[in-house]
Amino acid sequence: MKKLEIDFNNQSWSAVRQYAESRIDQLRRRNDGALSAEQTASLRGSIAALKEILALETAPVIVADE
Repeated sequence: MKKLEIDFNNQSWSAVRQYAESRIDQLRRRNDGALSAEQTASLRGSIAALKEILALETAPVIVADE
């Protein structure tokens, strides 16, 4: 596995973080409505995917053996 080379201190990452946090909030509010089980599962999956992206910032660095 290759080491992620993301600069978490730049404006691009800040924009990604702000977008993901905003989208999570939107999806959570939508999930509070009357939805089918499939719709709820889809929203929860989307929220989980966005949270995985945000977690990159605090994930341990993994360097592959070369």
